[in-house]
Amino acid sequence: MTRLQKMVLKPKEQLVTRLFLSPKLQQNLTVLSYSTYDLVSAMKELSESNPFVSLAEPKSETHSLEWIGDTGSESLPDHLLLQVRMSDWSNREKSAVKLLIYNLDDNGYLRAKLNELAQASEFSLADLEQAKVLLHSLDPCGIGASSLNECLLIQACQKENFDETAMQILLSDSLELLADPQKWEQSDFSASQLTQALANIQTLDPTPAGEYVTEQNIQYLLPDLIFKVEVGRLTIETAKSQIPELLFDEKTYKELKTQSGQGKYFSQQRQDYLEMKNAIDQRQQTILRLGKYAGEYQRAFLTTMQTQELKPLGLKDAANALNLAPSTISRAIKDKYIQCQNKIFSLKILFPRKVTTDLSQARIEYDLQKLIDQEGSQQPLSDQQLVEHFADHGVTLSRRVIAKYRKKLNIPNSYQRKRDLQK
Repeated sequence: MTRLQKMVLKPKEQLVTRLFLSPKLQQNLTVLSYSTYDLVSAMKELSESNPFVSLAEPKSETHSLEWIGDTGSESLPDHLLLQVRMSDWSNREKSAVKLLIYNLDDNGYLRAKLNELAQASEFSLADLEQAKVLLHSLDPCGIGASSLNECLLIQACQKENFDETAMQILLSDSLELLADPQKWEQSDFSASQLTQALANIQTLDPTPAGEYVTEQNIQYLLPDLIFKVEVGRLTIETAKSQIPELLFDEKTYKELKTQSGQGKYFSQQRQDYLEMKNAIDQRQQTILRLGKYAGEYQRAFLTTMQTQELKPLGLKDAANALNLAPSTISRAIKDKYIQCQNKIFSLKILFPRKVTTDLSQARIEYDLQKLIDQEGSQQPLSDQQLVEHFADHGVTLSRRVIAKYRKKLNIPNSYQRKRDLQK
């Protein structure tokens, strides 16, 4: 055996670290991810299966946030209507978009013909065409498409540096080309280009409404946290009024355990109760801590309810501030709702994605719309001038990003705006 062979066959020792979650920790994380509705359901199941557990009327509790400085499952219609309510659209635009939302199928597609909807409603075809553009700007991306190709195209347009071949295929409505490799030879693209295009298109979601419950499974939205704005003070209340209290009949437990001689069974019933109670307490404490932190960070939004006041807040940022894992933060905001100024909305809204160093998408859209509204009638601002304006204020954006948000706001380019003004 040569020296090289010996080197190749020599066993290699390697230290591998694996993370194993104890059953208790697994239950705590599972309960943390529950919506209020799911949590109450789990508590009811425990009370029905455990003879010593019962549920009592819930108690409410209020925590002062004086220290804050002045600075589920969810249905698709609920998710979309919330965004419509929070938008700056006109009342007529909101009503038209709502009409389209009520005509979406379970996959989030708008199969109904706009001209038929116009004939059966107070809106014109032009109104509904504009409403469809607004609907396409909502989350999840791809919602309101009339076909698979349109759904994927909407998502592709929202992605930066999306594969050019894939984009051309979607723009030409040629998905069937990718579906049949035998036709690839008839294409103007090479096999490698089509393979790459197919891989990119497969990253898109053909059913953007898949993660939302259907109308048959819609539940009432129950807030987990309630923010109140009173004379400049912001308070937060844990919505324990929605969650019953878990009780254990200790007296009966001890009597039966002594008489029956089945100590192991009875001990297990008590252990099940304690683990559930501990998991619920941990859930409430984590959500409350997260609510206080998000309330401090997003005070401007909570007091004004203006989406442009939302500041970018990532899960990692919250995790670092609270000394928790990002996955824990993700579970804590999943299917959770907050109530503020008589509105109920997803806790996720307090965690907008970061577009630049310190501005959220909502803020950039607001500033962009304001600049367009204030521009001179004879010299509308070009995308490059808009880029330079933001740069003068310390915000670095590309022309592509400006064009993306301009189109999302349904704002024509500078040439079209100037031509429209001259008419």
